[in-house]
Amino acid sequence: MKILDRLRSSGRVVSIPVPEAKNESSASRASANETLEVVGPITLPLRVSGNERVARWHVGHTGDSSGQGDRPYEEISVLQFGDPDEQQSRPLVRIHSACLSGDTLGSLRCDCGPQLESAILRISDTSRGGLLIYMVGHEGRGIGLWSKAVAYLLQEEGLDTYAANRVLGFEDDQRDFRLAAAVVRHLLGDRPFDLLTNNPLKVRALQRFGVTGVTRRELVEGESAHNQCYLRAKRDHGHLLPV
Repeated sequence: MKILDRLRSSGRVVSIPVPEAKNESSASRASANETLEVVGPITLPLRVSGNERVARWHVGHTGDSSGQGDRPYEEISVLQFGDPDEQQSRPLVRIHSACLSGDTLGSLRCDCGPQLESAILRISDTSRGGLLIYMVGHEGRGIGLWSKAVAYLLQEEGLDTYAANRVLGFEDDQRDFRLAAAVVRHLLGDRPFDLLTNNPLKVRALQRFGVTGVTRRELVEGESAHNQCYLRAKRDHGHLLPV
């Protein structure tokens, strides 16, 4: 498309490499020679806790949207605040898995919505700047919205979130963080940063794809009477939570 060619020539659409997992055989590297096509930055005014903030929005995709390619089509969204090139302190980064029920509908069955709101507020308010990386395909820890809804029914029968996923034939956590690693390396380079998460798995996942200089910072938000079992299950599976 001529429009895309023009945007590519102006640097508004760029292709960046998706890192391969370290210490894995070439036969197991699903991301070998994979690229992420990123459009942006796009000026995006936001209302954050009643105040206006301005982010630079980047959206990336990989795979073939027609479904004819050998890799699935995936998308990722990134809000960038501040200018990392001009800051000397460590930026804040949040890698947030999509949760329609929590992020959009305001569900109290999880802590996702309050975590997302708090992360955007903290990143946009700090002089450090940073990134809010929204993992579009991570609904239900990677099982998808429909399967997540089925898992909710199983939870109402007494299973926790992890047990429900296993009953449906999924792993405890099916998320892949290679695209998050790609955009971190693209936007921050080798700069050290603080990752807002209670899940050490996310730190290890980034390190697996060659990202260094990560320090974990807790993000405890959204506890309610409706999500105590959910939070206990997360804690029992490695999340660093006080519940």
